[in-house]
Amino acid sequence: MVNCASLCRHLAGMGTGQSVNSKRVFGPFRQKLKIIVAATLVSAATALVAQAATVSVTHAGGQTDVRTNPQKTVVLDLALLDVMNALKVPVAGVPGGRFSGALSHYGPDSVTKVGSMFEPDLDAIRALEPDLIIAGRRSTKAYPAVAEIAPSINLAFDQRNLVDSVMQRTRTLASLYGKQDVAEPLLERLNTSVKRLQTKTAKAGKGLLVFTTGGKLISQGPDSRFGVLFNDFGVVPAMTVFPAGKGVALTAGSLQALNPDWIYVIDRDASLGRNALSAKQLLDDAQVEKTAAGKNGRIVYLDPYNWYMLDGAGLNSLQENVDQLLEALER
Repeated sequence: MVNCASLCRHLAGMGTGQSVNSKRVFGPFRQKLKIIVAATLVSAATALVAQAATVSVTHAGGQTDVRTNPQKTVVLDLALLDVMNALKVPVAGVPGGRFSGALSHYGPDSVTKVGSMFEPDLDAIRALEPDLIIAGRRSTKAYPAVAEIAPSINLAFDQRNLVDSVMQRTRTLASLYGKQDVAEPLLERLNTSVKRLQTKTAKAGKGLLVFTTGGKLISQGPDSRFGVLFNDFGVVPAMTVFPAGKGVALTAGSLQALNPDWIYVIDRDASLGRNALSAKQLLDDAQVEKTAAGKNGRIVYLDPYNWYMLDGAGLNSLQENVDQLLEALER
């Protein structure tokens, strides 16, 4: 620090004819000033970098400040895990359960399991000391609890507008992890194939979505969580009346009366790996065979894991669903 008293004495000498050596007097002051300015600039730059390294994410649980490129992430939703897998982002913990298809490599014990989607194991999550926790539809109720452990975001998909929602969630995650170069080609392909599918469904006649579980046949409509088939993919519904948006129980006889041009089937028991009466067995009926769909071989058994366990969402899985429908409609 500059000695003010000494400086004043030297300046006072100027009035008595004493010469002041400016370099000697102001030299230390100038040097100190340079150091102060440099330190200030470094501090400002550091603050800017810290600010740039944190982004505010608006989500179903509110708004959360998240550090970019989190190094240790826990994912509590299979469809969002599918997005992370598509973006090639490693994860530290996943929900336990059955893994299939592109998610099979998360099944081994070498991958840390953190409870279920509905009931996360808070102690297991806490032990991982994650930088970010990503929740989804099935873990929504658990969100407040996990949010107390680490920065958390609830990226549950909007099932009423699923394709756009998947694209938005994918871009959010790609931005967080610096994976935009991976995400954009995948999203462009998805967008192109969905538009192509819409041109096919517009000319395909009416379709019925049948959900099978425990030996029952249940019709699902546009307001169900499988509504993407109608709302985004463009299938014209053969059944339009659904009380309170719920499914409607069917019989082989009512299927024949509806006479859909296409029947799309989701086998819930198959998605869970249960040894139950399969959808094919349930639909192996003379009355079903008399429908337009039955006569023309237009009963499509959708990928049960993608449609039920992932709610038809995800990125790779959504693309797979579109590709399967395109293959069926273009036969």
